[in-house]
Amino acid sequence: MSWEKKVSKRFSESSRRQGWFSGLFSMIGMGVGCFAMIVSLSVMNGFETLVHNKLKGFEGDLRVMGQVSENDISELDGIETVMPFIERRGVIGEGNDQRVVSLKAVDVKKMTIFYNLPLRGLSPTIGEVAVGQDLAYRLGKDVGDEIMVYSPIDQSFGFGLPPKMRMIISGIFSTRVLDYDDRFVFLSLQDGKKLFKRKSGLDGIDIRVSPHVDVSSLRSKLVQYFGESVTIHSWEDLNRSLVDAMKMERLGTIVILSLIFLVAAFNLAAALALISIQKMKEVGILKVMGAPTKSIQKIMIQMGMNRAGKGAIYGFALGIILVLLQNQFGWIPIPSDIYFIDALPMVLFPKDLFIVILISFMFIFTASFISGRKLAHTKIKDGLQWAK
Repeated sequence: MSWEKKVSKRFSESSRRQGWFSGLFSMIGMGVGCFAMIVSLSVMNGFETLVHNKLKGFEGDLRVMGQVSENDISELDGIETVMPFIERRGVIGEGNDQRVVSLKAVDVKKMTIFYNLPLRGLSPTIGEVAVGQDLAYRLGKDVGDEIMVYSPIDQSFGFGLPPKMRMIISGIFSTRVLDYDDRFVFLSLQDGKKLFKRKSGLDGIDIRVSPHVDVSSLRSKLVQYFGESVTIHSWEDLNRSLVDAMKMERLGTIVILSLIFLVAAFNLAAALALISIQKMKEVGILKVMGAPTKSIQKIMIQMGMNRAGKGAIYGFALGIILVLLQNQFGWIPIPSDIYFIDALPMVLFPKDLFIVILISFMFIFTASFISGRKLAHTKIKDGLQWAK
């Protein structure tokens, strides 16, 4: 143990009565800050992970747009399955009760394999559609009911009417993500080609990447393989506004919760300032004995780390324990009819733990450095005369 640590420990022990409340509040504040930030970030990560899985389950990992065949993509390494599709804005409804939706014609044989959709009923076959739960509720329809589907922009010529098809609702899905349950309707590629008269081919191919395959590297590989003839979007590109909103929410949470550290840092600075005044004579003696300014500054920083650092570590550990217990037992429930899960999701990433540690100890170091700066630059004469 260096002599600075010994002196710091003696200063802390001899000044427990003076500034005890300020030191205690700073320690509690740092602990509460670490605990609150870990819990908040883990909850945000949990919901973000659920939303990301929902989006990828609905759209796949990558989307290839352009003149490319399904066989060309299926043969590449790292691709689990592909889904060719045709998408068009259309109308679905009965009589005057109609809704504008996105009609997505897909290979219905692969639908249950590719899409991760909670489906009540069966996947659509030729002459059938699968609609979202909100859309079915608005139209007053259920599984087995008939409904009219058509695409207004695919009228044959002149003032001719667009082709209409009376189809049966084979299934109702519920994603509970954005407006998907109110906007999308799935049907077979055969029916899509009949409805979309002005479509000459596929709009694109959705790709689901094999587990443990990096999506970014596979995307770069596809760009090199197909060149500029295709456009490739990831699920993040297709939902850029939502992804950016969640990133801004995370940043705002970190900034707001950092105010707890700021208040604790003020309490720590006040406690160390009081100790600095009380130990002015001892600091003068240390300087007479040849202690450099840097060592005096180091002593105060170690005192601050010892006081507030314990609180940060305790709060850090309690936050991690709460996350682990919640993931194991699900003690904190949430209404499943709103959030599509029955327990509060919590996920911790290593980068989040690093951020919490960095922010907390940055505030502790700054408060300790500022408080000890004046004491470290005290002149020997002023320090020895302080006790008079």
